Amino acid sequence: MLFSTVLITTGAGYVGTLPNVEAEFEYLKKESSEKSQAPYSIEQLDKMNEEKLRPIPREDDNYVDIIIKKDKTTQYTNDVNSVILILEKLRKCLNTNQDIQKFNAIVSNLIDNVEYIRQKYKDKPESNYLSYNKMISLSSLARDTANFRTQGLKVQQYLPYTSSENQYTKENLDIKLEILFENVNETLYILKNLE
Repeated sequence: MLFSTVLITTGAGYVGTLPNVEAEFEYLKKESSEKSQAPYSIEQLDKMNEEKLRPIPREDDNYVDIIIKKDKTTQYTNDVNSVILILEKLRKCLNTNQDIQKFNAIVSNLIDNVEYIRQKYKDKPESNYLSYNKMISLSSLARDTANFRTQGLKVQQYLPYTSSENQYTKENLDIKLEILFENVNETLYILKNLE
């Protein structure tokens, strides 16, 4: 029985010729060869590139310094731009002599932004920049001025302006605000002229 099954299944199958379907699918071969063929040969591309592209002048020090070693301070510049906006608000606030609450809010915003920059760049080359150091000193001056102004507001409730023990006089406050205003202008000039 097993022998007859093997005999029947071996060699048995389709007897005849298969139809030639190659002609019916010839268009697919033609389309795929057209799609896979590059519009230019390698020689043509090399010749076109030689005509359009000049070789890199790596021996030129200016090229290496300017193009290859691109300035890495773009993030620093972006961070400084946020401080510029705050300083412009602070300058306007000082010019218009706005209330202490608005002044303190702007100073607080300035202190936070400068502290962020100080932490971010303290161990980097940017910490040697004049702009970096100027922002740090301005932040400290703004904090001192805001504290002086706030303390003066509290003290004036208990000590008269004319008291000899009162250091928070209007004249002293005006001097501190003028110094802050000059430093804001100076720092703005430095930050806006970063290179």
